Amino acid sequence: MSTQTTLASAAIHVVGQYNDAGKTLVGAYRTGVHRLLGGAATRYSDFLGSRQIPLVSEQIKANLIGAQEKVNGFLANRLDIDTSRIVSVMDRVAAGTTSGIETVAGRVARVESPVATSVLNTLNAINQPIATVSVQIADRIAAGAKQIETRVAGEAAKPVRTVKAKAAVAKKPVRRAAARKAA
Repeated sequence: MSTQTTLASAAIHVVGQYNDAGKTLVGAYRTGVHRLLGGAATRYSDFLGSRQIPLVSEQIKANLIGAQEKVNGFLANRLDIDTSRIVSVMDRVAAGTTSGIETVAGRVARVESPVATSVLNTLNAINQPIATVSVQIADRIAAGAKQIETRVAGEAAKPVRTVKAKAAVAKKPVRRAAARKAA
């Protein structure tokens, strides 16, 4: 965003970025759970297929694997339905918020009083740096959400910058007898 953005456009941008970040995280959650379900199904099938379990025939093993696949299918279907509903709600909230911001900005633009215009211009000048920082934070949150999504999807993400922490300086232990004398 340019440095000459209005507060309304900055607020709309922030709402859009947070909505995108939220949807990205929901997508990453969906992908992660699908991977989890697929991995569990594979391990369960491998376990049953590779073991000779007393009193369990091949037909029973096939039935167990089939039942497990039905449960996984049900869970995956519910996951898709529920996350789609979450995304729908997020879109409605973002659209309502954006509409509200545009309505307020439109009403503010119609103000004709010189005193009110002066006050609004002063408030705009005061809050513009905060709006610019909010836009930058929203952009970083959206980028971070996309990194999480690629990592959950199993793709190689850009390496994360590591920060080395300084080792804590060990304090000399105080003997209790010395502490009592000092008090």
